[in-house]
Amino acid sequence: MGIADLTVWQWAGVVTAALLVGLSKAGFGTGAGILAVPLMATVLGPADMLSVMLLVLITGDVFSLVHYIREHDRRNLMILVPGMLAGVAVGTLALGWFLALPDSKLWMNRLVGALSVGFVGVQFYRMARERRLGEPGPAYRPRAWHGLGLGACAGVTSTLAHAGGPLIVLFMLPQKLDKRVFVGTVLRYFFVGNLVKLIPYTVQGLMNAQNALLGLLLLPAVAVGAVAGARLNRRFSDRAFRLIVYGLALAFGLYLLSGWGPGGG
Repeated sequence: MGIADLTVWQWAGVVTAALLVGLSKAGFGTGAGILAVPLMATVLGPADMLSVMLLVLITGDVFSLVHYIREHDRRNLMILVPGMLAGVAVGTLALGWFLALPDSKLWMNRLVGALSVGFVGVQFYRMARERRLGEPGPAYRPRAWHGLGLGACAGVTSTLAHAGGPLIVLFMLPQKLDKRVFVGTVLRYFFVGNLVKLIPYTVQGLMNAQNALLGLLLLPAVAVGAVAGARLNRRFSDRAFRLIVYGLALAFGLYLLSGWGPGGG
């Protein structure tokens, strides 16, 4: 579909999706949010959505990182990013085969959705137990192999279906990091991953001049969303922030399990 063929309502859909990307990335570090990817897919179709959404995600990473220049956790990045690079490599090898499979994205989304719902359920149980006992439990301190393995899984799902967000969020949240350190770390992880994903998407012919131009035209919407998200982030305490992100992750997981569409991240 050419840009000139988009109707007013279709433009409204892609602009709203771009706003959601900026808002969710800068505000909560949770990728594209629940509605951004299906909105884009409805307007553009699955194939064009993958490439346009990747450009929007990269733009969202850049505009959001401006608000988190110094906030990040180096150890998490050191154990997550190498795994992510390996995962993107595996996803690259499988991308053509995966896109040709019937209902491939449906089953990938359901797998990620089940993991998300399961992890959130465990964390809500832990939080309820802490509240009942009146004392906070210890923060999760991941070993290196935990990060390498999880980063690799997220790299594969992100390459194949833009669905890496829930895995990284649910790995990071139990560590009880400061909310700004959490967001800054997640942003850096996905910024590197999304840049690397340009390679397989270009090799597979998913990128073209029309999609690149549309991604460029959506820059202002992403920037506005990022500013709003950064301001929103400052309004929440660390506990409220974790509750909101867990709630979003639960909704995200249930959405993926429903089979309505792809994920985000």
